[in-house]
Order: sequence, then structure tokens, then C-alpha cells
Amino acid sequence: MNILRVISITGNHLLNFIREQLMALGEAFRRPMATSIRSMRGFLIAIVVGLFVAIIAVGMQPFGLDLFNHEQKTELLLGFGLVACIGMLIVKFVLPAIFPVFYDKSNWTIARQALHFLIMVLLLLSLLAAYSNAFHIVVFKPAGILKIFALSIIPVIVTTFIQQKVFQKKFAGCAEVINKSLKQLKPIDAKDAPPVLRLSNHFSLLPNQFIYAEISKDSAEVCWQNFLSVEKTTVQGNIEKELSAFDQFIYLDKTIIVNTSGIQKVEGNARGYSVRIARTTKEVAVPWKFHKYLEKFAQKNKPF
Repeated sequence: MNILRVISITGNHLLNFIREQLMALGEAFRRPMATSIRSMRGFLIAIVVGLFVAIIAVGMQPFGLDLFNHEQKTELLLGFGLVACIGMLIVKFVLPAIFPVFYDKSNWTIARQALHFLIMVLLLLSLLAAYSNAFHIVVFKPAGILKIFALSIIPVIVTTFIQQKVFQKKFAGCAEVINKSLKQLKPIDAKDAPPVLRLSNHFSLLPNQFIYAEISKDSAEVCWQNFLSVEKTTVQGNIEKELSAFDQFIYLDKTIIVNTSGIQKVEGNARGYSVRIARTTKEVAVPWKFHKYLEKFAQKNKPF
């Protein structure tokens, strides 16, 4: 009976350990992650991948490509690069347009990035094999493609976790520097700027009253503070020129301009920066394209 009891206890401990590890793994896969889908960075990555594949195909000629004989061999081998580039563009732009819910950048995680990476590998392998088979360069069988794909699963997952750790460390560290700069910030008036912001013929503010604005083509919704509360006012026309006279106003994305004095906190994770705006419930996930504005601000106001 004692032996059975020991076995039962050991079995329960083992099951609890396995359950805890699976839960920890699930939490790890839900960590935030960066992505280059639907961005200039993604387009450049597609070009680089295409060039890399073309150079490998022509320069090294792996997988029996060196045995292929044709009067237009170089051109056909360069075609591998074009096919790879097209495949990357499909992954980076076409699939996100077809499946917008899955490819939501604001909810991008390690799990989605790993799956996205695996889809990319499978699509590229399939397109390259189809191209090679169509021109009788080298014959690739479906079983061979699936074998290569299966071998790529673990490296893809490991690479994704490494990328997440690198991005997390980078942006969390930069966010700390930015927050330190915010704490010692003193609003600076432009030397040649007017003493007030004339945002329209009938609406003016002191620079430090301005919190943030959401701009569109012909108007802007301005969030500003008076003595007692925070208000919003819609202004017709373009206010960007007026705000550009002051260094304390920066872009968080293409439609949001914020007063750096009105930033409550900047948080950094593997997706990038997220900005909380003071005296409001507004929180902005800053696109990578606009990271430079926060980083330049931190560099300029770096605490000593």
C-alpha cells in the first residue's frame, strides 16, 4: 500500500509539473512581439530576401542547381530571387489584407509571429519549388518540401523567442531613458514663435494648455486643459505648421501630435513604445516609423 501511495503521489507531482510547464509555455507564447507586416520595413525585408535568394541561387547553386544546363541559366536562376520577393510581399501585405483580425498589430504575440514565420517558410518553399518544377530546373517533390518545413519549426520558434527578448530589452531600456527625460523636462518656447498657439481665427491656446491633437486632412480635434478640466475642441484647417514652431510638440503617429509635457508615461515592450497621455484615458501605440521622435526627444533632453 505504501508503494502504491508513493507512486500515486509521484504521479500527481509529475502531472502538476507538466501542467505548470504548459501554462508557463502558454504565457510565454502570449508575450507581445513586434512585426513588420504592412510597413516599409516589411517591403525592404522582402527586397532583401529576394536579393539574398538570387545571390545564393546564382553564386552557390545549391540543391543540384549546378547541374542545370540552359542557355538562359543565369536569368532562370535569378528568377528564384524574384519568386522569393513576390512570396514575401504576399506574406507581408496580401495575407494581412485578407485576414485582418489575425494580423492585428496591436495584438501581435510570439505565437502569431511564429505562425506567421512558418507560413512564410511554407509559402516560399512551395513557390520556389513550383517555379523550379515549371522550368524543369530541379524537380522538388511535395514530401521533400514538407520535410524541410518540418525541420524549420524548432529553429523558427527559437529564433522568434530570441527576437522577442532582444526587442523587449531594447524598448524597455529606451522607455526608461525617455521617462527620465520627461521628469526633468521644462517646456521650451521657440525664440521666434508667437506667445500663443493660434490654431484658428477664433481659438488660441497657451502652448502648455495644449495636450494633444488628432489631425485629419481638413480639421483637428484638440484636447486641451483649462483651469478646472480637460476639454476637446474641433478646429478647421491645418494646425501642424503652427505647432511645428515649438520643439515640445512631437508626432506619435501620422494623425496624433502630443505635447511632451502632457506625456504621463512611456512604456516599452517587444512591440515598441506605448504612450499614456496625462489627464486623459488616451493611450497610443507608437508605430516604429515614429519611434525616432521619442528617441530624439530623449537624446535632446537626456538627464545628466
